[in-house]
Amino acid sequence: MKSPSIRRSLLVRCCVGVGLLLSALSLTIYLMVRQSLYREIDQSITQTAALLANQVELENDKIIFEWQEGLGTNNALILDGLFQFWDDTRGKTTRSPALQSLDLPKFQGENGHPLIQNIHLPDGKRGRAIGLRVLPFSLPEEIEKMKSLHRTVDPKSLPHTLVVAGNLEPLQRTLDQLRYVLLSGTLLTLALGFTLIDHVVRITLRPIDDLSRQVRERTEHQLDSALELPGALPTELDGLASNFDSLLARVAAIRQRERDFIRHAAHELRTPIASLHATTELALSKTRDAPEYAAYLTSCRKTAEELGTLVKRLSALARIGSPAASPVKREIINASELILELLPPFQAIAENRGITLTVEPWDSALQILGDRALCRIVLNNLLDNAACYAPEHSSIRIRCKTKGKHAKITISNPAAKLTSPPERLFEPLFRSEDTESESAGHLGIGLSLSLDAANAMGGILNARMTPDGWIEFALELPAA
Repeated sequence: MKSPSIRRSLLVRCCVGVGLLLSALSLTIYLMVRQSLYREIDQSITQTAALLANQVELENDKIIFEWQEGLGTNNALILDGLFQFWDDTRGKTTRSPALQSLDLPKFQGENGHPLIQNIHLPDGKRGRAIGLRVLPFSLPEEIEKMKSLHRTVDPKSLPHTLVVAGNLEPLQRTLDQLRYVLLSGTLLTLALGFTLIDHVVRITLRPIDDLSRQVRERTEHQLDSALELPGALPTELDGLASNFDSLLARVAAIRQRERDFIRHAAHELRTPIASLHATTELALSKTRDAPEYAAYLTSCRKTAEELGTLVKRLSALARIGSPAASPVKREIINASELILELLPPFQAIAENRGITLTVEPWDSALQILGDRALCRIVLNNLLDNAACYAPEHSSIRIRCKTKGKHAKITISNPAAKLTSPPERLFEPLFRSEDTESESAGHLGIGLSLSLDAANAMGGILNARMTPDGWIEFALELPAA
């Protein structure tokens, strides 16, 4: 399926909108002109009908049409007038000279009221006509004369039908020309508008094209660099560009973290592998008895166990937060019970090094919301680091307190020799030069693993140096 185009969509919709607007405007102009022209011809035939209706006179028992007396002077009436009278009582008809012997359609409105409608003229052309009932009038002296002769005739008993018509052909030719002009103007305007709209759309979408080109041309080695944004970037694209730059920044950070991870992992793996290789080479360098081989194999087994531990930690670090990882469980955990459950093995380590481990009292009913397995990973690593890195004959302090809607567990110990920034302790495989001699068996992965576990639960894990030279690790989780 072909992908939709914003440019094509804008162009089509704008052109359709302009086309509809022009069509509506043209139709409105046409209807207004048509209505005006029809109103003019209706007024003309209505005025003519009113004039002719007042010129039907009853005189000496005869109907006299006064307009016939002016035929010699009224050339327009002779040449162009189209009207006809019908005597509804006697069946006679009187036509205008222009009709000759032809008849107009006979009609009138209800009860003789005027009625205007389109007709076909006798010559087949289109016309407009008004039909109405006309009653003759009589002068007062004529009425007196009829009374004296006892021949009184009521003019109302001699109704006539009058139809006055006008030729619509000139009007239709004018309307045809107007339709042609409006249609041509609409099409021409639409064509010019299409060109103009296409040009405007291309200019408007040029920043999108520039961004698309930059993204398309960006190679794998350019993913770490931000986009080159134009100075006049439209407001609608600011969010897209800034979000994409933020994405590139995250990609750069992830790539840097991967490079550091690979570099440190290679460094950590090289040492036990070199030790394992050297031990086996030394064991095979000459013939030895069984106890000597057993000693070398024991050394190899210890190195293999270190490698296994390293691989497990690396696997755990890679799994946490990945889509394939098991979903994080939300369960209520008693913080006091969890700490006391994890303490025994580290108390033994602390006692062997002469370290005092102090658990400050807190609310034994305090509960936190999190994943029990991930909480164990975080707290085990924090306790292990404190027990192994705290100076001999010093102390470790464990606290737990509420902080708003969160519970905060802190584990702190003296760290006067630590010169690296505390946040670097969470980098994968990072080990400070100041503590390398004290970190036997530590692979520099525990704190990275703990940070990812805390983030996966929606918690916060951070480290800071206190003014008295202690390092304090703090885990914050929602209080249940």
